[in-house]
Amino acid sequence: MGLTLITLLVSCGDHGPTGDDNTPVATPPTDTETPAAQPQTEASATSAPAVTDEVATPATTTASSGTLTPGTYCYTIDNALVTGAARVTRDSGNQVTGDSTVTIHDEVNSYYSSYSQQFEGSLSGNQAELLVTTWIEYDRQSNNETWTITPEALTIYDDTFITTDCEDEAVTVYFAGPDGLEAANLLEGLASGVRVQFDPGTSGTVLENAVVRGDRDLYILGADGGQVMYLDITSLEDNAVFDVISPSGDILLRESVSERLFLPEWGDYQIIVGGTRGNATYALEVWIE
Repeated sequence: MGLTLITLLVSCGDHGPTGDDNTPVATPPTDTETPAAQPQTEASATSAPAVTDEVATPATTTASSGTLTPGTYCYTIDNALVTGAARVTRDSGNQVTGDSTVTIHDEVNSYYSSYSQQFEGSLSGNQAELLVTTWIEYDRQSNNETWTITPEALTIYDDTFITTDCEDEAVTVYFAGPDGLEAANLLEGLASGVRVQFDPGTSGTVLENAVVRGDRDLYILGADGGQVMYLDITSLEDNAVFDVISPSGDILLRESVSERLFLPEWGDYQIIVGGTRGNATYALEVWIE
């Protein structure tokens, strides 16, 4: 993506929801506000945008000329300004979904950054009309964009990604965590998460529950990029741990018990609690600053 688009991404943002009763929630601000996380309203079953199972566990599709057939396609780019990868899945109809991660390295202007995207929309021929959500430098925005997608290439404005094997390390390195797992792997089989609520005037809470062997709890917490999240879990047998997934689907923490986490993105963070052995009765402290 050229520098003109990068400037647009940095300068434009979108903003998050409030609770069903219109009281503030611990999610990012509206267009006229830039506060820290606010007290949550009652719990809901809404979860953050996350990479879909199809996209997160891609099946390699053989490239051929013409329009995409149903399947998952992977693309990479590596030029003087950007390096990255994208994945696109087309279903049996004309719908496409996907994600991308790109690093910007403009040495001439001493500008370095990165951004992640999730997108969905419809495909007509080789033209995809997409709703694209982009996270860059603590900001998140959603735009309607038109991309050109063929089995051989993905063209976004002036940048062209070239098709490659979805199992190639040039692709997987951008989406998998250090243990080779992706967010969709951790979320597989989980029910919709419970939104964390803060009491009025506070910026933290304690989540108490118990999980049986093999089960996990999912919590959703909205926050601003640039804030700090503190998490600490205790359990009767020291056998409870948590994972944290960013709004764009990156795994930020794996099997932790106490962390001070700098938040890189705007949106809903997913916290997964599970046991390392047997049943686990736990208390998870969560604070936002």
